[in-house]
Amino acid sequence: MKLSKTTQKQLIKVDYKIFKEKIFSLFFNNLVHKVLVYYEQMNYQIQPKYFYKKRGKVLTSTIHIYCDVIDNFGDAGFCLRLSRDLSRFFKTNLFCNNLEILKKITNKEDLSSENLQISSWPTPTDNYEVPDVVIEAFSCRLPEYILEKLRKIPPLIIELEYLTAENFADDCHTLSSFADGLSSYFFFPGFTKQTGGVIFEKEFINKATQIQSSTVDSDKKKISLFSYPQANLKALIHSLFNSKYQFEITLFEGLPLKAVNSQFNLNLEVGDKYQLKNIEFIVKKMVSQEEYDSLICKSDLNLVRGEESIVRAMLCGKPFLWNIYPQEEYAHKIKLEAFFDRMYEFCEDKKTAQKLKNLNLSYNNFADDLYELDFDKFYDDWMSICQNWTKYLQSLGSLTDNLKSFIESKLKK
Repeated sequence: MKLSKTTQKQLIKVDYKIFKEKIFSLFFNNLVHKVLVYYEQMNYQIQPKYFYKKRGKVLTSTIHIYCDVIDNFGDAGFCLRLSRDLSRFFKTNLFCNNLEILKKITNKEDLSSENLQISSWPTPTDNYEVPDVVIEAFSCRLPEYILEKLRKIPPLIIELEYLTAENFADDCHTLSSFADGLSSYFFFPGFTKQTGGVIFEKEFINKATQIQSSTVDSDKKKISLFSYPQANLKALIHSLFNSKYQFEITLFEGLPLKAVNSQFNLNLEVGDKYQLKNIEFIVKKMVSQEEYDSLICKSDLNLVRGEESIVRAMLCGKPFLWNIYPQEEYAHKIKLEAFFDRMYEFCEDKKTAQKLKNLNLSYNNFADDLYELDFDKFYDDWMSICQNWTKYLQSLGSLTDNLKSFIESKLKK
């Protein structure tokens, strides 16, 4: 077969390109080998960060996660859970600018872990060593003195964004960006295969399943309450007055307690119990993440907020209402509607999905449906749709595993 001159030229270019790559690979691997042998003879310990092995970059397993606390337990809780989970694979340092918040939700294992370190943000006088990977949680801004060091030895930088069901998350997930003289990649948690999914651990899923299978019917329903002051608790509580059940509501110090006190003209404190018709309020101090996980798995309804607690509530397969973080110009309403639109797409029971959307809009003061909630009649459908949603989220894979795969693919280039 005779080839045209154009085709011949193209083949020559391809062959020459392959030839260059092979020559460079042989030369570079040989050079690295000589350097390693030399340093080994000199008894120096080499960090493999800048050396290559076979076709991939050697993973040094060092990650720095930066957390700028805005939403109290939400930001800190998400970053702590991610750091803890990533420390199974990497040496992980969580830098947080509000350690007081973290202290309330950490456990003994977090403080004694060899692969997990928790500290405040580095200062200009600290001897900061650039890691392999920097994760800017919720795209927080790093100070210039850290950026200067990163520019000298650029790591893999990941802009870990807020959880959203909006379409742009699918479109922008893993796209590259350039700012402050550094390249980075967007990484979006989300609810489709085109995103990073949400964080979950096998242990948590097993715990939730085990608790659910051992649950027996009772005349008393347990509710966990973790909300912002704006949550429409009054509408929900008044609808529960019409239920045949007794309710036990566990709420936590801080904003949830503030919400109850302001909306019901009370002055409750940590340790107090208060009976209001068929509802008993129990006020507790904030607990560790493990204790909170157990609480929501054992609860019949979880009233959650922000991103950290809503994800856990969705994963435990129990009915929930989401008090979304309020934003200017009602941007949070768009975010809330986008989430339930995604849920509507997935769920076969469209009627229940739409009702659940309306209830959540009402819980965030965008509708009146909560006043008309018949808890006893709706509960079984509510439980069923939440259990199906849990299975769907698990099918997307854990955000931690998806992020790990992304990191390894970039470090090997």
